[in-house]
Amino acid sequence: MASSDASSKTINFPIPTSLQELERSPYNLQPYPHDFEDDDEATRAESFDKLVQLVERGNRTLASGGMSLFETPEGEEGLEDWMDDDRVQALYTLVRKSSSLAPATRSRLTVAVCEAVSSLSCILSSKSTMESDDTNSSNVVAQCFRDAFACHLYMLFSVMFFVESEAKVGNKVGTLGATVPKGKKTSAQSKKEKERKLEAAEIAAAREACATAMLAAAKSMGKNKSRLWKRGVPDEDVVGLPCRIAYQMLESATGVVARKAASADAALGMIAATVDSADCLLGTVVAALVDLLHSFEHMPQLVAELCAMVNEEPRNKLAVELLREIGRLNVQSFGGADGGKASGIKNIAPFISELAALRPHIVFTNISLVLPHLDSEPYVLRSSIVQAIGHILTRYDQFEKEENNSTNKDSGEDDESRSSEVEKETQRRNKPTKSREALLDILTERAYDISSYTRVAVLKTWANLTEHQSLPLDRVMPVTALAIDRLQDKTVMVRRSAMQLLTLLLENNPFMGSLDPVPYAEKAKEIKAYLEANIPENIKEAQETALREQESSSDMSTEEINGAALAAAMEESESKRDSDDMSESEIEFHSKVKALKFATSAIAFIGLFEHANRAFESMLLSSNASDVTEALRFFVRARHFKLPCAVTGMKQALALMWSSETSIQDEVLKAFVDVFIAVPGTEGKDLLPDNQIAHNLLVLTGRATVSELASIEEAIVRLVKTEHIPAEVFMILWSVVSKSSGEARSAAMMVLSMGASADATIVDTAARLRLLLEKGIGDSVEEEHDWSTIRSAARALQRIARPDSDPLSARSIVLEQIIERLGAVARGDWCVDENESDTLLWFSAAEQAIDAIFVVSCEPEKDSAEILRGLEASTFGFGQGERYPTCHSLRLSRFFFVLGHIALKLLVYTEEVNGSVRRANAAKSLAKQISVDKANGNKSNGDDDGDIEDQLGVAAEAEAETERNVADIAEKEIVGRGLIGLFGPLLIRVVANEGGVFSSGVLMQSATLALCKFMCISGSFCEKHLPLLFTALSKAPSADTTLRANTVVALGDLAFRFPNAVEPYTPMLYACLRDKSTRVRRHTLMVMTHLILNDMVKVKGQVCEIALCLQDEEARIRDMARLLFHELSKRSHNPIYNLLPDIVSKLSQMGVKKEDFRNIMSFLLGFIKKERQNEMLVDKLCQRFPKCKTISQKADLAFCIAQLKVNEKSIKCLSDLFKLYKDALFDEDVFKSFASIVTKAKKFAKPEMKQSLEEWEAKLSEHSAAGLENERADDKAERAKARAAKRVAKRVATKKKTVQYEGESESEDELVESDDDEGIDKENSVNNHVAENSEAHGHNGSGHDSSTYFGFERKWGN
Repeated sequence: MASSDASSKTINFPIPTSLQELERSPYNLQPYPHDFEDDDEATRAESFDKLVQLVERGNRTLASGGMSLFETPEGEEGLEDWMDDDRVQALYTLVRKSSSLAPATRSRLTVAVCEAVSSLSCILSSKSTMESDDTNSSNVVAQCFRDAFACHLYMLFSVMFFVESEAKVGNKVGTLGATVPKGKKTSAQSKKEKERKLEAAEIAAAREACATAMLAAAKSMGKNKSRLWKRGVPDEDVVGLPCRIAYQMLESATGVVARKAASADAALGMIAATVDSADCLLGTVVAALVDLLHSFEHMPQLVAELCAMVNEEPRNKLAVELLREIGRLNVQSFGGADGGKASGIKNIAPFISELAALRPHIVFTNISLVLPHLDSEPYVLRSSIVQAIGHILTRYDQFEKEENNSTNKDSGEDDESRSSEVEKETQRRNKPTKSREALLDILTERAYDISSYTRVAVLKTWANLTEHQSLPLDRVMPVTALAIDRLQDKTVMVRRSAMQLLTLLLENNPFMGSLDPVPYAEKAKEIKAYLEANIPENIKEAQETALREQESSSDMSTEEINGAALAAAMEESESKRDSDDMSESEIEFHSKVKALKFATSAIAFIGLFEHANRAFESMLLSSNASDVTEALRFFVRARHFKLPCAVTGMKQALALMWSSETSIQDEVLKAFVDVFIAVPGTEGKDLLPDNQIAHNLLVLTGRATVSELASIEEAIVRLVKTEHIPAEVFMILWSVVSKSSGEARSAAMMVLSMGASADATIVDTAARLRLLLEKGIGDSVEEEHDWSTIRSAARALQRIARPDSDPLSARSIVLEQIIERLGAVARGDWCVDENESDTLLWFSAAEQAIDAIFVVSCEPEKDSAEILRGLEASTFGFGQGERYPTCHSLRLSRFFFVLGHIALKLLVYTEEVNGSVRRANAAKSLAKQISVDKANGNKSNGDDDGDIEDQLGVAAEAEAETERNVADIAEKEIVGRGLIGLFGPLLIRVVANEGGVFSSGVLMQSATLALCKFMCISGSFCEKHLPLLFTALSKAPSADTTLRANTVVALGDLAFRFPNAVEPYTPMLYACLRDKSTRVRRHTLMVMTHLILNDMVKVKGQVCEIALCLQDEEARIRDMARLLFHELSKRSHNPIYNLLPDIVSKLSQMGVKKEDFRNIMSFLLGFIKKERQNEMLVDKLCQRFPKCKTISQKADLAFCIAQLKVNEKSIKCLSDLFKLYKDALFDEDVFKSFASIVTKAKKFAKPEMKQSLEEWEAKLSEHSAAGLENERADDKAERAKARAAKRVAKRVATKKKTVQYEGESESEDELVESDDDEGIDKENSVNNHVAENSEAHGHNGSGHDSSTYFGFERKWGN
């Protein structure tokens, strides 16, 4: 190109492979022009400036001359003045040395090159526009223009290449500089950072200018390819230049800011323009994009946007080819040693879903290319395909709508057809199509994918479909059932997604607002009655005929016949729905059919949630906070839709108020407010009307259990303290107390007592106490025997303060009356002896009444004594002049109940008084010390210190004496020398029940409970009567589960109070875990759990009884057992590790079912995390093989070893101890267990370990085969021996008959001996003499004719 031949003006510029290639033929450029001066830096800079000026002059000439510069005939001015050797040489030198140019010069160069390319692009476009109307002009531009265009385009490409390289280096430097803490930057570092930011801004400006020019060139080449290239066939090297630099630009577009800085939008435009105009480069572009997808995680979104920019007429070639390439990917090695490939697939996979989000129709029409990857190993591909299906289904209705619109547009549509557009649209959306059903089936199937990430993607896809109203109606029920099923998933994020899907299904349900099942059930019943009364005549006649035939034949019941008739009528109505000649009655009948289907579907939908209580409960009981949070949010939404399960669920959720995690407590309280206190959707900011809040609280507490009431009380206490419940609510509740009766009055008093726990003034006023007296324990409740109201009133009375010192105050007078009425309740004066249920309800009311007496009475011990004396008189007749010869069992039950409870309350009261005395003494000592300190002032206090120490010593001794007195009261006074102790012998006699005199179950329960309370008070009494208690427990009737359950709970209390006394009886307590009653087992496990976790009972071998509870038929027992072992595993020494060998042996010896044993051990062995513990367990379990008595026990040991996490030391241990278990390898289960260990070991085995592992595997196989062969031989010998014994018996009988027939003189003993020998010889079945001469097989040494003998045998045998 730098040739001296001036006559050669036609310049050819093929695209070089590199910039340095321009110095070779055919370009022959020099690094610098001949007149370039570089004597010093100033001269060099001036020379570069001249070169830039030369390029800029040429640009001005190009702008003014346009295409005429390239159409000037040779020899004239034009091309020689513009595209000459000097310009090309200047461009090459400037571009090649651009990195060493001054910033200003480099900026001018960049602008000049961009202007030149932009001008050439404009000239090409304008040329095309001018010639579009000129049919006589040439369609193709001159070769010199193409060369000039290619030259400047390549120079722009080179400039951009250097700019992108500098930008990457700048990013790296910026990343390194960002690691310096801001507070530690020096002034020099700050200056460098400013310079770096300035340089980055300059680079970004240069990148933007270059990208704009390159994009213009790419678009110009694409639009004018027929003008630029001969026959419209482009030069791939020239056309590919924008793509080549675009790839580099996209590599840097890692985020929003970086994308803008890298001009990624322009880069995408370059590639899109190239793909649209040059089909020959499609393969190259696809390969490059796949490589970018493989290498950079930010590329999927960019490539998807690129596909959306490409022309889609007649089809999107780029998107289809990319999908085809992804479908061809070999993903078999995913997750293996090729980590780069694995990460590449992870980067590629999101492209499918990103493309589906932008162009779902393209993915839908070509989804068959990627569906095979649903069976591939990488979960990211499966997840992306699932998400893509979701995007397709979301827009699926739009596809059909567009097709219908185009059809309607072609055929025309009148006003009448448009009037039913809404109805048709609804029918079309819900009408199943083959393609949509296939995609929905894929989503359903993938909900059970092996990867939890894919399962989450499926559930989120269903949620997205639900949210966008794209879920067909016939899929609502299956998807709801699917989401409920996934609540049992083992992965937290799957359960969370399932609960979120359920919430969305609830919010977008097709059954309007309310989901209360009662209105739907009533409506369905009404419609069904209408349909049955209006069945068409033809079906009605058939129904009547069937009913007449049914009288003589019992094949079908009347209900079945009526149901079949109704179903036939509904089916006939459905078949006529599109008919135009339906009568008014038929139309009405059809509308009723649709209404019935709607109501039935709604009831079924509600039923799904109602039957999912177990799944919701498992979410609430989960150890993961997110499970609990999602479940609570669901219950909040369910309550807004009036689902019955919402109240039930919230009652269960309130138990979480006692959670150790504050976040869960706060979430429960928030849910409580959202459901019962606040307006739905306001997140607790706007409260419901006061009467509505009161009504909600009454409904909540109406039929709650004792545990639920405790949780509700905790929630209400917190809300009252934070003033979330208005005071007017409690005023309304007092109004309910005064005006209502029964359950409403009882519930109102219960809520008031709960609020009074936080604010005593809610109850503690004279007027309100009088109202409680009249309405809670007054004459009206006495007449009605309303024990529930009495219990609630007594609970409310327990919330007030101690009585005033003034006995004449109105409050004190009311309290005296209250104490009198409470005493009557405790004595059971209102109970009816003939009504057992009345006494059963009285128990809880009497308990609360006694508790209230110990709160409101100034001298509760005296009031208690009066109650006992009154009961004694009414029960036994003491103090009334005569003794009763007999006593009603219910009256005696009430006496024992009050006796035990008062004894226990006296113990509590004694300890409270002791605490009060102790606190008073401490306050007195502190006040005395403070006064002494003030009196001494600045004086020397050496002697005073001694006096203080003496006084403190006296105080400590007095406190110890008080403690001893309290202990003596508890030990000897309450159940010993006092009034209560007088009835101890009677109580013991009833509990012992010698001779079965006392047959009342209520009496035995009450007496046993009272005995347990006596034992809780006195240690000596406890030790003396523990044998009696366990005897009563063992002899308790099998039907009396209440007695056994109460006794077990009481034993737990005794173990807390007197652990040393109860410890010898621990095995008997464990035995209750095998009780037939679920209730007893549950209470026993609960007691043992508390005792073990509080270190009151040592964890010994009996824990295998608790391990068996892991397979109990009751879910709550299983969950509690899991909780116990989970808590034990958290301890530092992990007691499960020490217990496992004994658990394995005992469970194996107990004959537990194989499946149950394996489930239990799999769960327990999962807690062994430390490698050292795994190694030791392998050794311990191997040592137990010789002690096993059966092969099933050895199989159990082998299974347990296989569940452990093995390492090199474990494998070495197993190999060294091979002789201990080699004899058991013939068993299939044993061999499979050891084979699984080998398989696991191969995954982590190092090269030096593989040889020993292979040797061990060979020994396993060898001894397994040999042992199996020996076992088969033994079995065969045993079977042969058994068969021989049968033949001997048969032949003895035959010989006897033969001897009698032939008159043989041979004795019977000889015959038996001969035939015995024949039976032992398995091969020949001959006598002993023939066996000794087995080689001859022809002569008999005894002189008998063998042939005759054999012939006789054969004869009889045949």
